[in-house]
Amino acid sequence: MSNGVRYGRGDSTPHTARQQELERYKDRFRRVTDHGAELLAYLERSGCGIWRCEQDQSDSRRWWINITLQPNVAEMFDAHLEIQLVYAEYPEVEPRLLELVQRRISTNARVDHGLFMIASLDADVERLLRRRRGEFAAIDLHLGDLGSDAPDIRHRMAAVLTSVDHYDMTTPVHDPGGFFGRTAEFQQIVSAIERGQSVGVFGLRKTGKTSLLNFVAGRRRDAGRAVVWVDISGLASADDFRVRLLEGAWGSVRGLDANEGEMPRLRALNRNGELKIGIDLMRLHWLRDLEALSRHASGRLEIFIDEIDQLHPARSHLGADANDMMIALTQLRGMIQSAEPQSGLVLICAGVDPALFERPLLRAGTDNLLYKLVRLMYLAPLSRDEMAEMVRDLGRRMGVRVREHEVIDFLFAEYGGHALLTRKACSLAVQQRHRDEIPWHMSLESLEVGARKDGEGSPFRQASEILDSFAEWFPEEANLLRDLWSADSEERELGRMLFDEDPRRLSHAGPYGLVFPDTTEPRIRAVERAVSSGV
Repeated sequence: MSNGVRYGRGDSTPHTARQQELERYKDRFRRVTDHGAELLAYLERSGCGIWRCEQDQSDSRRWWINITLQPNVAEMFDAHLEIQLVYAEYPEVEPRLLELVQRRISTNARVDHGLFMIASLDADVERLLRRRRGEFAAIDLHLGDLGSDAPDIRHRMAAVLTSVDHYDMTTPVHDPGGFFGRTAEFQQIVSAIERGQSVGVFGLRKTGKTSLLNFVAGRRRDAGRAVVWVDISGLASADDFRVRLLEGAWGSVRGLDANEGEMPRLRALNRNGELKIGIDLMRLHWLRDLEALSRHASGRLEIFIDEIDQLHPARSHLGADANDMMIALTQLRGMIQSAEPQSGLVLICAGVDPALFERPLLRAGTDNLLYKLVRLMYLAPLSRDEMAEMVRDLGRRMGVRVREHEVIDFLFAEYGGHALLTRKACSLAVQQRHRDEIPWHMSLESLEVGARKDGEGSPFRQASEILDSFAEWFPEEANLLRDLWSADSEERELGRMLFDEDPRRLSHAGPYGLVFPDTTEPRIRAVERAVSSGV
């Protein structure tokens, strides 16, 4: 017998064998839990249909219940699929439970992927859920507080969904529920990895490079690959890089199902994966240990490095240690270039400036031994369809509808698919709605109001900062763009003459999404407006 049953919305008298079996599970849920009867009564008062009820096989305190909303409530929140509800008799909910829920719903086509419910004894779970805004919408129900006077599901959903701004998110996405678009880029990276080809993803700040790497790394882990993640911005030295890479590789290989038994004996790490020798000896043995780990993984180690441009001596925050960091990465080159099917390394990295792999010489004329080590991939902002999906899906998680094509047209024309600018603009628009207005339809007028604001943190001000950031890496291209978009006609004419003379002067502006390919036409209109207004 299965440990859970599904059937359609029914009446109080079960007619089929499956319905009767579900009723038996519901009866058991009431008997063996402290608050199960109260929760089921609450759902019944709220008019919810129960389609599945099963106890977790690994934790008896946890139950999984699939519910549906009343038709009018489902229409209000645009939530027509089944909703996953997890019952957990925990005094404190930890982040790993949320990750478990997300993994469960992401593979089930019958349930909503952007919304779930959690019933627990944790009075502070709402704070935990708020920190994950933008990744999913979760309705928290406090067990023991679901009596007859408690607000029903409709009121609880309205209170929670209108209090969280899912557009207001500025940090990289870690959960698949908050990741949008990039299907083509994802497939290109995975295809390259499977061929043993290293990839470097480069683009403007806040265009989703780290989120894309997070997404790829997560999928590769789910596929049973040995994945190692290193963020250069968090390192203090080249030795720190070597140790983190080595320990990360050990942990990743150890976590593979096939390696539950004995791990290889290493010279630098002990049986717990910790450094057991001095730094000087570690420098001698770390590559040999990495090779041993890659062989034990029965495949390549997949090394994800964020902020890779910080390794360039002319760009690095490490000062004098930058040269040592370059030496460390160069030492990996042999394993990366060999990329044997059953061993070696494949590198997946991200940054703003591709000079580390794009230019044959470093400063002072030194040969760049990393030249062309990776395949370069430039990450432009989202396409119009990808941007529309993001705007509509995030809005749905907060009771916001985006249906007018004029709204999508304006967002793409003004912000060019740049995720951060688009979300910020939508966040400002949502501030204009009344709390009790559900659903709230985003209008063109509400976006135009936000686009005119030029205060700190506004999308207009952030658009100007995009060109400033681009100028740090590509000053000549940024100066040309300022001429092309200047309010001064003579400067515009000069810029046009320079571009016509050599279109390669904007070799990065196109791939990075500041202009449309092979043109000087701004893709992000807000950046052009910032330049022409002198911001």
